[in-house]
Amino acid sequence: MVKPLEFEENGEMLFNVQKENIYNALNAVIKATATRGIQPVLSNVLIETVDNDQIKLCATDLDISIEVKIPAMITTPGSITLPAKKLVEIVTKLPNQSIQFDLNQENNLTEITCGKSKFDLIGISSSEFPSITHLESPDFMEIEIAPLLKAIKETVFAAATYDTNNVLSGIFFQVKDNTLEMAATDGNRLTRTIKTIGNNDNKEYSIVIPSRTLNEFTRILTGVSDNKVAVTIKNAQISFKLTDRVLTSRLLEGQYPKYTQLIPANYETVALAEKDLLITALERTSTLVNERTSIIKMVFNDNQLELLAETPDLGDSSDQIDVDYNGEELKIAFNYKYVLDTLKVLDSNKVKIELGSSLSPTLFKPDGEEDYLCLIMPVQIR
Repeated sequence: MVKPLEFEENGEMLFNVQKENIYNALNAVIKATATRGIQPVLSNVLIETVDNDQIKLCATDLDISIEVKIPAMITTPGSITLPAKKLVEIVTKLPNQSIQFDLNQENNLTEITCGKSKFDLIGISSSEFPSITHLESPDFMEIEIAPLLKAIKETVFAAATYDTNNVLSGIFFQVKDNTLEMAATDGNRLTRTIKTIGNNDNKEYSIVIPSRTLNEFTRILTGVSDNKVAVTIKNAQISFKLTDRVLTSRLLEGQYPKYTQLIPANYETVALAEKDLLITALERTSTLVNERTSIIKMVFNDNQLELLAETPDLGDSSDQIDVDYNGEELKIAFNYKYVLDTLKVLDSNKVKIELGSSLSPTLFKPDGEEDYLCLIMPVQIR
């Protein structure tokens, strides 16, 4: 992924850019900078003139890279890398008007002026910045952004966070028959969503994308007007290309679990609850939950759902809501945070809860939709 950049020495670089444009671009790329490591240049953002009327900002930590192009008035072309956090701090405090960047490449000193404010910021030569591989392939896919964002929101929260190199820290991403299936699991819960993504010539992919990559993709969409994104998968990498920005990331290696085997085929016991009422009741009951376990008990019986929490030496709490439920009394317990995470990504007004036994995995689905589910493992209660 990395090879040295080759730049011609221009002696100086001089351009003017609007504060709003460079501020937004810096905030788009800064999360890709390295926060620690042996290469100081990875904490910098590369600023490079492009053509006669654009500059490109780029940041990378060698796992993920983000590039953004913005309009600029270029007097002298060139390139430099500047400390990302300090540059953001400087730009943030400047008035909303044109900012001039004037580089002396002999000492890598960039003079930043805006009105009567002036900063001399020391950078690192762009020749030390790693190049970013641009994935070029005729087999790229065009995916509508709206359903892709919805799929990310419905899955990414369930990915594991304990090891960023483990496949469970990623999102399973499968394209087949012009359909996108995404899934995530941390071993205690599983989410799966299926979306139609339009005609992509029946391309087929099964990959695992780091959850961080999808979170960053969501973040850089701020202010973007594109309706579609070009997705290229090649050489164990993935890129998301928009009109003025590109995110490139490594993929996770390893076999993703065969999660479909974990999903119960058919539960006969079903409860239907108002989503917002259940969220509010869970949040109230959690006031006295044991913070070490986060367990809330649920008791389903006679069109009622009772929620119970207790903490030794502190007390207990309970709440009750009406639900559609005509089965036998069922007591089950969950980490309430898992349930809240699921409820908060549902677009429906009601949630369908499909139940087996007190020890069986429980399915949470949006009422009236079959393309999304979240499976949560219960906690054994005494």
